[in-house]
Amino acid sequence: MAAVSTPHRFTRDEYYRIGETSLFADKRMELLDGEIIDIAPHNPPHASRIARLSFLLFRLLGTAFTIRAQLPIILNDWSEPEPDVAICRFDADDYPQVHPQASDVFLVIEVAESTLAFDRSRKGAVYAGSAIPEYWIVNLVDRRIEVFSGPDLANRRYRQERVAVPGDTLLLPGGVSLAVADVW
Repeated sequence: MAAVSTPHRFTRDEYYRIGETSLFADKRMELLDGEIIDIAPHNPPHASRIARLSFLLFRLLGTAFTIRAQLPIILNDWSEPEPDVAICRFDADDYPQVHPQASDVFLVIEVAESTLAFDRSRKGAVYAGSAIPEYWIVNLVDRRIEVFSGPDLANRRYRQERVAVPGDTLLLPGGVSLAVADVW
């Protein structure tokens, strides 16, 4: 009987060891479900929304939470994505020993244009399967924010989905409101 070939899934430890070899030098990568994924480059609209979101969130939330822009979060031994923005439990030292774990993350935000399908499917599944309470996709194509909440761990999906458009407000962790129009 012939052996069945399966792809190798990388653990976070293996991912770090590969990174130490400079194999991915000058490349932006992230680990999702054991796969090493190239991160798309930031075009000006994408970069602009990340900067705008970061500014708004720092202004609205102050030091009640740690806001991380394009930095790793640890979901499990197989996934360490680098979301565009993550709102995490406050750490006065900004997590110097270990990246925030899934249990430290209140909200993850991805800004998407060319990666919309990937962010809705693969990223959504990884975040829901790791019990991230809320996940937003800032949809640059349709100028709206897709809001996913109520993670269903077993099925790796969110139970609730809604769309917020300019004129709507969204509730941030801590009960602070964000006007969707301010994101644009």
